[in-house]
Amino acid sequence: QTTAGDALYAEALYILLAVPGALIALGLAYLAALGTVERDRRDLALLRSRGATRRDLLAMALLESAIVGLLAGVIGAGLGTVALRWRVGSVQLTPARVAAVVAACVLLAFAGAAAARIGACIDVLRASVSEGRRGIRSRGKPLWQRLWLDLLALAVSAGIYWLTVSTGFSAVVNPDSNPTLSLSVYMFFAPALLWIGSALLLVRLRGRALAWLAARAGGSRSISMRGLLLASAGRRGAAINRGLLVVGLLLAFGVNLGIFTATYDHQSMVDAQLTLGADVAVSGPPGGAGPELARRVASVPGITATTSLDHSYAYVGPDLQDTYGIDAAGFTAATTLRDSYFVGSSAAQAMAALQATPDGILVSRETITDYQLGVGDLLRLRVLDRLTGKLTVAPFHVVGVVQEFPSAPKDSFMVTNRAYLQQVTHDPGPNVVFAKAGGDPAAVAARVAATVKPFGASVKNIQQQVEQTTSSITTVDLNGISRIEQLFAVVLAAAAMALFVALSMAERRHEFAAMTAVGASLRDVGAFLWSEAAMVLGASLALAAGLGWLLSEMLVAMLQHVFDPPPDALTVPWQFLIELGLAAIVSGVLAVALTLRVLGRMRLGAILREQ
Repeated sequence: QTTAGDALYAEALYILLAVPGALIALGLAYLAALGTVERDRRDLALLRSRGATRRDLLAMALLESAIVGLLAGVIGAGLGTVALRWRVGSVQLTPARVAAVVAACVLLAFAGAAAARIGACIDVLRASVSEGRRGIRSRGKPLWQRLWLDLLALAVSAGIYWLTVSTGFSAVVNPDSNPTLSLSVYMFFAPALLWIGSALLLVRLRGRALAWLAARAGGSRSISMRGLLLASAGRRGAAINRGLLVVGLLLAFGVNLGIFTATYDHQSMVDAQLTLGADVAVSGPPGGAGPELARRVASVPGITATTSLDHSYAYVGPDLQDTYGIDAAGFTAATTLRDSYFVGSSAAQAMAALQATPDGILVSRETITDYQLGVGDLLRLRVLDRLTGKLTVAPFHVVGVVQEFPSAPKDSFMVTNRAYLQQVTHDPGPNVVFAKAGGDPAAVAARVAATVKPFGASVKNIQQQVEQTTSSITTVDLNGISRIEQLFAVVLAAAAMALFVALSMAERRHEFAAMTAVGASLRDVGAFLWSEAAMVLGASLALAAGLGWLLSEMLVAMLQHVFDPPPDALTVPWQFLIELGLAAIVSGVLAVALTLRVLGRMRLGAILREQ
């Protein structure tokens, strides 16, 4: 059942992480298609003027789509298979499965190409031949802009996110003989609508904000190079905005993927740390091993800090629960406490309250609910007095609510002051020691085991626990798919920047040729490309930082209760984010430099004579 549940969680993660990348890749293909759309439209109009029928144009579109679909599908399926073998070598790829994947990729690529080509044909057939030959055409606002669907999508996404956070709804696996994943459809709407709303809002803006800023910065009468560059950027606001749309969303996808994966990986270690308690955990025999056990562990080479606990049991009514006696002042010397472990207070506040109340006790949320307890209430527990061998009643006062604690079970338990617990139970001393390792935990644990062998104590290390942890979503290994998608994001971000520069050159080749013909130097022409690339890159990095962070927060909130324990904050993978940004910057610089080199070798006369 656990394996089946983890598989269901993996499917949910695929939907939330992989699908946006595929959609943005389609957006990159759309950006590439824009480079030839106007020329194709004029060519199709010319063919129509020379007698080509509707059937001829559609047949040509289908043939071109079939060629593109076959090549793109085979190449995409091949690269995907290589990446899968590279990161997940144990996957079983039968000939039938490979054939199915190739066929699906080819059909998807064909469908996308056919939609674009047939759409262009229909656009030409609806208009007159003379209109199709025009270089510039006016279009009205599409329906979604008139209905403000972009702002509506963002508002609904924010509303769903607020409901999820405020109500605590989460994905839950039903633990029956055939586990199923309980997911409300609206959980997927929040990130999906955030993607859609952000993209549509950028399309709506169409660079108008950039044009306004350029006009304000450059001034209406400026004739300097800076003024010319800003005026050019303002005039080409729609084209720059188009590059921002794809490059920014690609970088945002990379930021979202990197932050979520880093948080996910970090929580797997936190889960193991919570289950075991520390890098090395030593458990003595029942009844306590005394202070000597802690001193022996602390003396082992490689141990940098230790924390001692007295693990015993107490009755709350008829329920026997684990009870942990700790030194609240120095408990975190060798272990970690997180705010998410406690309800209604932070970790520091809970430890301060326990330290200030000698007979204070932290009670699990389940017990608080079952016995209708509150902070400050008197709680009488039956504990074993080791002097008499009989149960005795000891008074405690509730000072807080705890839902997770290092090495504690997942059901009901309690945490109190070790000195007071030993006073009422007469235990000889702590019987559990948490130790922080300064080197390899497995090697340090082996030395500790040899040292504490006379006490009959058991020793475990964090590496063993990471392998054994089987209780949460973090048992689903994201390493393979995350590395593939991170490489995918880096490569596509670089390709998007290079493609934007290439399209800028294709759209302005006549303009650049004319500038060169009247005496402008290649350096002057290059300034226009450099300025546009810098604007797209700067705006894309800002968009990626904001949108990527929002998406990561949203995904973690949607899966909050699936993590065990929930993360206190997002983990930022600075190395990957720097690599992602550098990939976009380097590709932009190389693309502009290469484009200028190509421009210097072009035959200006031939370009100026083009219609």
